[in-house]
Parts: sequence; structure tokens; C-alpha cells
Amino acid sequence: MTITLYHAAYSRSFRIAWLLEEMGLEHELKIVPQATFRQFARSEEYRKISPTGKYPAIQDGDFTMVESTAIMEYLLSRYGDGPTAGGLKPEPGTHDYGRYLQWVEYGEAGMGPYMNMLLAHALILPEKHRIPAIAEWAQKEVYSCVDFISDGLGDKPFICGERFTAADISIGYMLLLLKIMGRLDATPENVQAYFDRLRGREAWKTVSAKAG
Repeated sequence: MTITLYHAAYSRSFRIAWLLEEMGLEHELKIVPQATFRQFARSEEYRKISPTGKYPAIQDGDFTMVESTAIMEYLLSRYGDGPTAGGLKPEPGTHDYGRYLQWVEYGEAGMGPYMNMLLAHALILPEKHRIPAIAEWAQKEVYSCVDFISDGLGDKPFICGERFTAADISIGYMLLLLKIMGRLDATPENVQAYFDRLRGREAWKTVSAKAG
């Protein structure tokens, strides 16, 4: 059965599009053009799918789901190859799995709120509604999060060690936002090298070419 993903460029739906490619799952991308993604998000049609009007949302047959990291875990559990989803997560119940869960959640719950504040007060809100003090505070918090990621990486190629996992998708999206904002160059060298490894993956290239 084909999975349908509602995708807006640079939104958290990038995580799901990336994961679908990594897993090799058949899917349909319903790409919402950048010029109209806010209008579509408020439409009655989309509110029936995603009541909050946020991206991503997936439809898997008659089942509908929102929230990017939750969707990731659903796809891995339902369609992954065995308990490790073909290597995209460690064996459940192990310390490695605990570390994996930490980074999957940190990419959204830990870093996401500060990134949202930074985006809002440095880029998204109309100039008259931006508060420079909030943008400055949020940037410091974001860079503190990045330092934690840097420490977690050390000299490893990926956030959980030698092997790429879905946790890298969660963290990688946050780094993509920093790159878009032109603020990734101020991060530690191992984080920049890590981001380059992520965007060098074929699945990343495929999603970027198809959907941005």
C-alpha cells in the first residue's frame, strides 16, 4: 500500500521524505508549493488530515498520522526489516537503543523549541514583530544544543556511532535549518563535517532533487 506524505519544503516533512527514501518504501509525495503552503495549511481539506495545519502528515491506507519523529518510529516499526529496521535503529532494549532514542527525541524536543524561537525572531515574523533579545537568547541556546551534539559525535561518523540511523535524520534536519539560516559555519568542525556526510547520502540527494 502506498504511503502518502504531505510535504512542504524545509518543513519537518523533510525528515519523513528522507526516511522513506532510506527505507526504500513506495510512497507518494503531495508537495505543497512554497508560495501557497500557508494557505493550504489553513484549508478545510488539509485540516481534515492535519487538524493543526502543520507539516508533515501521512496517510497509510485509512490511517492518518502527524508529528515527524512519531511518524518516523511508526514507519520503522511497521515497515522496517526486523527489530532494527534494517540497521536504521539499534536492537530495542540495549544501551545503544537508549542512546538512539535520546538523539531521536533531542532533534525535536531538545533543540526544536529554541530553533523555532530563533527562526521566528530572526527570519519568519514580520520585522515589526521580531524581538532581537529573544533572537539573541534563542541563538545561544541553539548553539548550546549544537555543542551537545558535537560532544556526542566526538570523532564518530554518525550520532550513534559507526552506522547511520534514523536518529541522524532527526538531528540532521535541525542542522539543515541552521544551514538555511547561514549559521552552520559557526558550529564545531565535527558538526559541519557530519552535516556534509548526511547531505552526501543518496537518499538526501533524491529528496532534495524531488522536493527541496
